[in-house]
Amino acid sequence: MKVPKFKNIREEREFWATHDSTDYHDDFEVTKNVVFVRPKKEVLSLRLEPKIIQKLKERAEKEGLPPTSYARMLIIKGMREGAA
Repeated sequence: MKVPKFKNIREEREFWATHDSTDYHDDFEVTKNVVFVRPKKEVLSLRLEPKIIQKLKERAEKEGLPPTSYARMLIIKGMREGAA
């Protein structure tokens, strides 16, 4: 089978969500030196009360995460839930 041409990323995403890539194995090319680029991130500084920071550190430790990673996770989760 031949991989169809897509008009945009959304169309391609919808296609691959319902098709098995192994059915199109012959249409793919072998590549070398593939580099995956992460989206650039910016720094946001927050001022929090010491009690909040301490609670954040304690909860992050329970989750096995650094406090900044845990805080980022909470913010992203809150944003996703707020968008629903």
